[in-house]
Amino acid sequence: MNITAIRVFLEIVKTHSLSKAAENLYLSQSTVSHHLKTMEAELNSQLIIRHQGQRTIHLTPKGENFLPLAERWLSLFKDTQALQDIRPHSTLSLGCTDSLNTYVFPELYQNLLSHEETLDLDIRTQHSQEIYNLLLNHEIDTGFVITSFAYKNVVTRILFTEPMVLLCQKDMPFPSASIHPQDLDVKKEIFIDWSPEFRAWHDFWFNTVTSPRIKFNNPSLSHYFLKNNYWSIFPISMARLLLKEMDLAVYPLTSPPPDRTIYQITHKEPLSNHIPVLTTFQKYVTHFQETTTLFQKL
Repeated sequence: MNITAIRVFLEIVKTHSLSKAAENLYLSQSTVSHHLKTMEAELNSQLIIRHQGQRTIHLTPKGENFLPLAERWLSLFKDTQALQDIRPHSTLSLGCTDSLNTYVFPELYQNLLSHEETLDLDIRTQHSQEIYNLLLNHEIDTGFVITSFAYKNVVTRILFTEPMVLLCQKDMPFPSASIHPQDLDVKKEIFIDWSPEFRAWHDFWFNTVTSPRIKFNNPSLSHYFLKNNYWSIFPISMARLLLKEMDLAVYPLTSPPPDRTIYQITHKEPLSNHIPVLTTFQKYVTHFQETTTLFQKL
């Protein structure tokens, strides 16, 4: 007797109908009937009475006696399956800004998960300040941010720096391969608020009276608007990936914005039982630093 037959029998009892049981189990009615007949043959007893002309069924006395055995059988099967799935595992919680989660660290996460079967990831997408707060409260083990704040209980280290580049359509009429901010029309800009340093650079070069055509405080949607001679400034890691998805051009900037800095933050006093997973995770972070090509010049 197999577990499928047990499931079929219990579903018939639950629904009082072979056709409804077949529907719920995504089986044909003939398959359900076959499993029931096979089980009755093994037990040498009729379990269910089907009255001619009636859709509902009734249990025989033997069926009534077999019902608790079938329920125990299914319960034991589930317990056995759960035992097979039990494994010692731990969870690393981390916070990360949206642009980093989407464009920078997927490779890091995938590499970790493919090699560490007993380490699970709990990833939160938040703003930099929120990530610091989560870390201070021990709600996450580590974080990746693009804005640094000074907290005595947080260790902040530079993970990467990357240049900012101009992203636009290929047919944009620029005079040279390297673009100066004065060559750009702010009325055609898709402005993304990358950081306070970026805003200061932007205010220096562009007339603050004239507003960009569209502004975003998050880059997730911005690249979809890069048409009709609009332009925007992106970190090179994002530009590199967007070039694979869209027919765009990338230009270096003369007098460019400050490089974008990516920081990793950890608590000075991490929870003792989380130190092993942090140590393991850090090995993958170091490997990612040494091997990624996202920040290389195009």
